[in-house]
Amino acid sequence: MIYLTFNSRPDGSGDQKWLKLNASYQDGDVVISTAVDTALAEFDNNLKKNAGGPVGSSLGVYQRQALGRIESSGNSEKHASRRVKWLKSCVQWLSENNGRATSRDDLLRWIQSWPAEARSRRDAISAACLLFDIATDGKRLNPGRENGYQEPAAGQGKPVDPAEIERVILGLWKRSENSELAHACAWITSWVALTGARGAMVMASELLWKEPGQIEVAVGSYVRCRDSKRGRNRPANLCPSWRGLLESVGIERLQRPPVRLRKAASPWDDKPTLEQQRKTEQELGALHGWLWRELSDEKGLKADRELIGLRTLRHNAARRLLEVKQLDLLQIAGLLSTSEEMLRRTYADHHRFRSHEIIREVFG
Repeated sequence: MIYLTFNSRPDGSGDQKWLKLNASYQDGDVVISTAVDTALAEFDNNLKKNAGGPVGSSLGVYQRQALGRIESSGNSEKHASRRVKWLKSCVQWLSENNGRATSRDDLLRWIQSWPAEARSRRDAISAACLLFDIATDGKRLNPGRENGYQEPAAGQGKPVDPAEIERVILGLWKRSENSELAHACAWITSWVALTGARGAMVMASELLWKEPGQIEVAVGSYVRCRDSKRGRNRPANLCPSWRGLLESVGIERLQRPPVRLRKAASPWDDKPTLEQQRKTEQELGALHGWLWRELSDEKGLKADRELIGLRTLRHNAARRLLEVKQLDLLQIAGLLSTSEEMLRRTYADHHRFRSHEIIREVFG
C-alpha cells in the first residue's frame, strides 16, 4: 500500500493528514500519479462539504459569499485553489479564536500571525481583505505598513554552467527512449531552457496543437503561446535563443511534442477553461514528481535536478539575453513575458558587476 501524507495548513504546518492511495508501489508512474490526483480530489470534496464556519452563522455566510466571488473572479484554477485554502484557513482561525470577519482588529491579528516576509503573509492579507470587504459591504481593510507584506529582495538565482545544463537535458533525452514521462520531461525542459518561458506557457503553445513540422523552430523564430499566470490572459511567444542546445537536441525532436503533453495542453489562441488548466497543472505536477524520483537525493543526483529546475532554466535564459547588447530591457521583458521592473529588481547585480567590462569595451 502507498499513503500520501501532507500538512493541513497552507504554510506547511498544522495537522498531518494521511490518504490511502488506490495503487501499489509496483504500479507505474502514471497509475500512481492518477491515484494521487483522485485521493486529493476526494479530500478537497470532503473539505467543501464540511467548510469552516458554522452553517447559518454570519461567518459561514461570509465564507460562502467569498467562495462564490473567488469562483467567478477569472483566476487560474491553481491560483483560485490557493485563495480558497487561505480563505478557509482564515475562517477557521476566526472561529477558533472567537474572532469576527467584521472586526478589523481580529483580522489584523490573523495577519500578524504570519511572518512579515513570507509568502504566507501576502496570502493571509488577501484572505482577510476579501472577508472584510464582504462582511462590511465594500469597506477596505487597509492593513497598513506595519501589518502589510514586506516583499523580500528578488532572488536572481545562482549562475550555472550552460554546459552542465546541456549535459543533464541530453541525459533526459537518452532516458526518453524507454520512458514516456522521461520523453515529456526532456521535451518541456528543453523548451524552457531554449526560451526562458514558464512551463505553463510551453504547455499553451501552438506546437501542441498543430501537426509536427508545421511550426518553424530556429533561433530568433517565434512560436505563439498564451500566458495565463495568476489568471491573466494575454498572447505571448516562445523564442529560442540558445543555438548550442537547439543543435544538440535537434529541431525534429523539438517539433514533435509527446502525445501525453498534447492531451494536457492549454489553448494558445484563447483563454483556457478550468478543466484545461487543471489538466495542464496536473501534467506539470506529474513531470515534477518524476524528476524528483529519478534525480533523487538517494541516487546522488540532486545537483543535476537543481540544474534543470524550470525556475533555474528561466534565470539562465534571462542572463543569456541580458548579455546581448542589442536588446534593451523592454525587448527582454517581452521575450520572457515579464516586466522591466521585475528585470531591474531581479538582475541589478548582474549588470552592476559587469559595468567595468562595458567601460573597458567602450572607452578602453
